[in-house]
Amino acid sequence: MLKFTYLQKALAILNSELELLNLKIRYPEQFQQSEPATFESDLYILPKSKDLGIVALGEIVIALFLSKKVFQQNGKPAHLNQIAVAFEKVFNCSFGSIYDQQEKVFDRKPFNRTKALDFLRNLILRKDKEVVNKQDEK
Repeated sequence: MLKFTYLQKALAILNSELELLNLKIRYPEQFQQSEPATFESDLYILPKSKDLGIVALGEIVIALFLSKKVFQQNGKPAHLNQIAVAFEKVFNCSFGSIYDQQEKVFDRKPFNRTKALDFLRNLILRKDKEVVNKQDEK
Protein backbone atom coordinates (compact mmCIF):
# COMPACT_ATOMS: atom_id res chain seq x y z
CA MET A 1 0.00 0.00 0.00
CA LEU A 2 2.82 2.42 0.94
CA LYS A 3 4.68 1.57 -2.26
CA PHE A 4 1.57 2.34 -4.29
CA THR A 5 1.21 5.79 -2.62
CA TYR A 6 4.83 6.68 -3.41
CA LEU A 7 4.37 5.58 -7.02
CA GLN A 8 1.29 7.82 -7.32
CA LYS A 9 3.23 10.78 -5.94
CA ALA A 10 6.13 10.10 -8.30
CA LEU A 11 3.73 9.95 -11.26
CA ALA A 12 2.10 13.21 -10.17
CA ILE A 13 5.53 14.93 -10.03
CA LEU A 14 6.45 13.53 -13.46
CA ASN A 15 3.13 14.72 -14.91
CA SER A 16 3.73 18.20 -13.47
CA GLU A 17 7.23 18.28 -14.98
CA LEU A 18 5.88 17.14 -18.37
CA GLU A 19 3.21 19.83 -18.26
CA LEU A 20 5.83 22.46 -17.41
CA LEU A 21 8.05 21.30 -20.29
CA ASN A 22 5.06 21.41 -22.64
CA LEU A 23 4.34 25.00 -21.56
CA LYS A 24 8.00 25.96 -22.03
CA ILE A 25 7.88 24.59 -25.58
CA ARG A 26 4.59 26.31 -26.45
CA TYR A 27 5.37 29.67 -24.78
CA PRO A 28 9.17 30.04 -24.58
CA GLU A 29 9.04 33.84 -24.22
CA GLN A 30 7.24 33.47 -20.89
CA PHE A 31 10.12 31.44 -19.50
CA GLN A 32 13.04 33.58 -20.61
CA GLN A 33 14.87 35.07 -17.68
CA SER A 34 15.81 38.67 -17.99
CA GLU A 35 19.30 39.69 -16.96
CA PRO A 36 19.47 41.27 -13.53
CA ALA A 37 19.67 45.05 -13.59
CA THR A 38 23.16 46.30 -12.92
CA PHE A 39 23.57 49.09 -10.43
CA GLU A 40 25.14 52.24 -11.81
CA SER A 41 25.82 55.08 -9.41
CA ASP A 42 26.21 58.71 -10.38
CA LEU A 43 28.35 59.41 -7.30
CA TYR A 44 32.12 59.77 -7.48
CA ILE A 45 35.04 60.12 -5.08
CA LEU A 46 38.20 61.90 -6.17
CA PRO A 47 40.85 59.21 -5.58
CA LYS A 48 43.58 61.59 -4.43
CA SER A 49 41.42 64.08 -2.54
CA LYS A 50 43.19 65.43 0.55
CA ASP A 51 40.35 64.83 3.00
CA LEU A 52 38.29 62.08 1.41
CA GLY A 53 40.22 60.05 -1.16
CA ILE A 54 40.63 56.32 -1.68
CA VAL A 55 42.61 55.72 1.52
CA ALA A 56 40.06 57.73 3.50
CA LEU A 57 37.21 55.76 1.96
CA GLY A 58 39.14 52.61 2.84
CA GLU A 59 39.33 53.88 6.42
CA ILE A 60 35.53 54.10 6.53
CA VAL A 61 35.16 50.62 5.01
CA ILE A 62 37.61 49.19 7.57
CA ALA A 63 35.77 50.88 10.45
CA LEU A 64 32.45 49.44 9.26
CA PHE A 65 34.01 46.00 8.93
CA LEU A 66 35.54 46.14 12.42
CA SER A 67 32.19 47.21 13.89
CA LYS A 68 30.64 43.90 12.74
CA LYS A 69 27.38 45.86 12.20
CA VAL A 70 27.15 45.38 8.42
CA PHE A 71 25.54 42.04 7.60
CA GLN A 72 25.22 39.58 4.75
CA GLN A 73 21.84 38.19 3.70
CA ASN A 74 22.42 35.15 5.91
CA GLY A 75 22.72 37.37 8.99
CA LYS A 76 26.47 36.94 9.45
CA PRO A 77 28.77 39.98 9.57
CA ALA A 78 29.98 41.05 6.12
CA HIS A 79 33.56 40.44 5.04
CA LEU A 80 35.90 43.36 4.43
CA ASN A 81 35.92 42.58 0.69
CA GLN A 82 32.10 42.64 0.49
CA ILE A 83 31.87 46.08 2.08
CA ALA A 84 34.69 47.35 -0.14
CA VAL A 85 32.98 46.12 -3.33
CA ALA A 86 29.75 47.86 -2.29
CA PHE A 87 31.62 51.15 -1.73
CA GLU A 88 33.40 50.76 -5.07
CA LYS A 89 30.04 50.42 -6.81
CA VAL A 90 28.42 53.33 -4.97
CA PHE A 91 31.32 55.75 -5.47
CA ASN A 92 32.61 54.53 -8.86
CA CYS A 93 36.11 53.95 -7.60
CA SER A 94 38.54 51.11 -7.12
CA PHE A 95 40.52 50.24 -4.02
CA GLY A 96 42.74 47.92 -5.99
CA SER A 97 43.13 45.65 -3.01
CA ILE A 98 41.25 46.72 0.11
CA TYR A 99 43.94 44.93 2.10
CA ASP A 100 46.56 47.31 0.66
CA GLN A 101 44.37 50.23 1.74
CA GLN A 102 44.01 48.66 5.18
CA GLU A 103 47.77 48.45 5.43
CA LYS A 104 48.08 52.14 4.49
CA VAL A 105 45.59 53.09 7.20
CA PHE A 106 47.38 51.07 9.89
CA ASP A 107 50.78 52.36 8.73
CA ARG A 108 49.70 55.93 9.53
CA LYS A 109 50.93 57.57 12.69
CA PRO A 110 48.56 56.87 15.62
CA PHE A 111 47.19 60.44 15.70
CA ASN A 112 46.47 60.26 11.95
CA ARG A 113 44.99 56.76 11.78
CA THR A 114 41.38 58.01 11.77
CA LYS A 115 41.99 61.13 9.70
CA ALA A 116 38.91 60.73 7.48
CA LEU A 117 36.61 59.81 10.35
CA ASP A 118 37.88 62.82 12.31
CA PHE A 119 37.32 65.05 9.26
CA LEU A 120 33.71 63.81 8.90
CA ARG A 121 33.10 64.10 12.66
CA ASN A 122 34.33 67.70 12.64
CA LEU A 123 32.01 68.55 9.73
CA ILE A 124 29.03 67.26 11.72
CA LEU A 125 30.11 69.12 14.86
CA ARG A 126 30.59 72.34 12.88
CA LYS A 127 27.13 72.00 11.30
CA ASP A 128 25.60 71.23 14.71
CA LYS A 129 27.22 74.35 16.16
CA GLU A 130 25.75 76.43 13.30
CA VAL A 131 22.27 75.02 13.96
CA VAL A 132 22.53 75.71 17.70
CA ASN A 133 23.73 79.29 17.04
CA LYS A 134 20.81 79.92 14.67
CA GLN A 135 18.35 78.60 17.25
CA ASP A 136 19.89 80.85 19.95
CA GLU A 137 19.50 83.90 17.66
CA LYS A 138 15.73 83.31 17.39
